[in-house]
Amino acid sequence: MKRIFFICMLMLIVALISCAGADNAPNKTTNQIESEETAEVVKLNLPSLDFGGDEVCFLLVKESRDYYTSFEIYAEEQTGGLINDSVYSRNIVIEDLLNIKITGTWSLTAYADAGKALTADETTYDVVMTYMHDTISLAQQGFMMDLLALKYLDLEQPWWDQRANDNLMVNGKLFLTTGDLSILDKDCTMAIFFNKKMINDYELENPYQLVFDNKWTIDKVFEMGEAVTEDVNGDGKFNAEDQWGLTMASNAPHSMFFGAGERIAKNVNDELQIVMYNPRSADVLDKIFRHVENPLIYTNRIGDTSYATVNKMFLEGRAMIVTYAVVSYSDIKVRDAEFEFGILPYPLYEETQDDYNNFISTSLVASTSVPYNCRNTDMVGAALEAMAYYSTDTLKVAYYETALKTRYARDNESGEMLDIIFATRVYDMGYIYNWGGIGNLIENMYTSRRNTFVSEYQKIEEKVLTDMQKTISEFLAIK
Repeated sequence: MKRIFFICMLMLIVALISCAGADNAPNKTTNQIESEETAEVVKLNLPSLDFGGDEVCFLLVKESRDYYTSFEIYAEEQTGGLINDSVYSRNIVIEDLLNIKITGTWSLTAYADAGKALTADETTYDVVMTYMHDTISLAQQGFMMDLLALKYLDLEQPWWDQRANDNLMVNGKLFLTTGDLSILDKDCTMAIFFNKKMINDYELENPYQLVFDNKWTIDKVFEMGEAVTEDVNGDGKFNAEDQWGLTMASNAPHSMFFGAGERIAKNVNDELQIVMYNPRSADVLDKIFRHVENPLIYTNRIGDTSYATVNKMFLEGRAMIVTYAVVSYSDIKVRDAEFEFGILPYPLYEETQDDYNNFISTSLVASTSVPYNCRNTDMVGAALEAMAYYSTDTLKVAYYETALKTRYARDNESGEMLDIIFATRVYDMGYIYNWGGIGNLIENMYTSRRNTFVSEYQKIEEKVLTDMQKTISEFLAIK
C-alpha cells in the first residue's frame, strides 16, 4: 500500500511539473512529434528485490559556490524547492521499491574523505560522487570498481549518458559515468549567451536561424562581435567601460576547439589515443587565435575577463555575446537581466561540419562511481539503476523542462538550442587526465596571448604519451 501511495504521489508531482510549463512550452515540429509517438518505451528491468532496509550511503561534493554542490542525489525533507522535492519524492519510491534507505553525506573535502576511507579499507560510502577529475585519480589508485561488472546496472539504457560511457572508457573498463540522476554534467556544459536587443538594434542576422541553417560558425561569431564594439566613452581606448560585441572567457578558446569537432584524446578501436595534433586542429586553432588577437574582441589582452566583470558588462547591455556555462542560465544575476537574452551552442568550424559540439567542463562535474570494497554490489547496482530510471521523469523534467526551458528561458527557441547543446556534449579524456599538461595547452596559449600550438605540442608530446601509457597500464593492472 505504501508503495502504491508514493508511486501515485510521484506521478502527481511529474504531472504538476509538466503542466507548470505547458503554457510556455516551445512548439514541437512534426518530426519531433512523430519521433516521440514512434519511440520505443523502455521500462526498468529489475526483478523483485528486497534488501532488508539496508542503507545506501552517497558521498557528495559540496562547494563554496552552491551551484556546484551536488543537490540531486539526496534530500533530507521536502522544502518546496523544485529540485529538492523531486529528489525527495524519487528517493521515497526507490526506497519502497527495493526496501533500502538512501542517505547522503556532503563534504567540502569529498576527494580527501574518499581517499582516506578507501586507503583504510573502510566501507563508509557505497557510492562516491566526487568531481570527475578527482574520481579519475581515485580510480587510478585502484579504489573504484569497473561499473560494467555491477549486476543490475544496465548502462546501455537511455537514462545513462551514452557519450559519457563511450568517452570515459579505458581499455574496455568504465570506472565512472553519469546520466539522468545528475544535474552538474548539464550545468557545466559550455554554451553562449546573447543579448537579443543588441542583435536587433544592429540589424544582425538571427543567431537561432544561423544555428538551424548550419551557418553559426567561428567566423560568424567573431564577425558579429566586431560589428558591435564601440568606444562609448570616447576616450580613444577600448576597455571594460566600452561596448563589446563578443567577450572571451579563459576557457572559450578550448571550448571553440572542441566545438569545431576536434578532440585531445579519444577511443579508437577500443584503444585510447591522442588525436589533438593534426592538420585540421592546427587550422582550427589558427583561425581562433587570429580572431582572438583582434582588438575589437574583448579578451585578456584588453581587460579582466572574469565572470564578475563580464557579467556586469552583460547585464548593463555592454556585451552582446558572452561565453558562459549552462549553470549561468539559472544564476539569478543573469536572470535579472532587463533585456531579452538567448542561449546558443558553440559554433562550427565551417558550414560543412556535421554536428555542433559542446564541451563539458568536467572539473566540476560529479560522477557516479562505486568503491572497490563495496559491501553489497547487488544493492548498489539496483539502487543506481532505479535512481537513474526514475530521474528521467522526475528530476530531469523538473530541471530541464520546467526550470531551464520554462522558468529561465525568455523564448521558445532557447529550448530548442538546449536540445541541441545537450545532444552534442563532449567529454574528453585528454582534458580530464591532462597528461603532460595537454589539457591546459590551449588555455595557456590564451593566457600568453600567442598561438604556439605546434611548438608547444611538440615540446610536451613525449611526456604526454608516456603519462597516458602509464595511466593505461595502471588501469590494466586493476583486477
